Amino acid sequence: MPKKLDLAGKTFGRLTAIEETDQRKNGKVVWLCSCDCGNEILVRGSDLTSFHARSCGCYKRERAIETNQTHGEAGNNRTRLYSVWATMIRRCSDKTQKNYGGRGIKVCPEWKDFILFRDWAVNHPTYEEGKQIDRIDNDGDYTPENCRWVTHKDNLRNTRRTRWETIDEETKSLAEWCEIYNMPYSVVHQRLSSGWDIVDALTQPVKKNVKTKK
Repeated sequence: MPKKLDLAGKTFGRLTAIEETDQRKNGKVVWLCSCDCGNEILVRGSDLTSFHARSCGCYKRERAIETNQTHGEAGNNRTRLYSVWATMIRRCSDKTQKNYGGRGIKVCPEWKDFILFRDWAVNHPTYEEGKQIDRIDNDGDYTPENCRWVTHKDNLRNTRRTRWETIDEETKSLAEWCEIYNMPYSVVHQRLSSGWDIVDALTQPVKKNVKTKK
């Protein structure tokens, strides 16, 4: 039988466990806790140890007030960064968005708070006004580890339809390779579709049709 956890006196966020109660919720032990704000609340022990509960609710209320009022970036004063955040949240919450919520793409818990997202954004080395947020792994979630800021042009390259090619163990989008070798994308794409090797497709000169005078 697993050893019973004694949480009395331990602190979890703003909550301090006072005593175990006789109540059970979904089979879990319920603890009486005091919050730093002065309120008392009943919380499952498992929610304390997993940090799913870290206040009586005052923390969320404070953050909601700060997010919706203090930062002054919503409503009539909506900033571009706030619009990026709001669009990200909406896309991932909407199951009809087939490239986002519809295929299980999520926003990490901390970024549900605009202030935390903004702090990450403006301190990221690739952030510049006007750039777009981009997921490095297009099948991954919106998290600090999987996101960066890119230009609109670069963002278009990192889509599920992007064709990737590897030359000498270096992988780039086909559009990037075409820019590097100064070759028309349509020509290279057609050559690859006809079975050409990627290097030949990028390096063989394009034959020009020369019209002769009659």
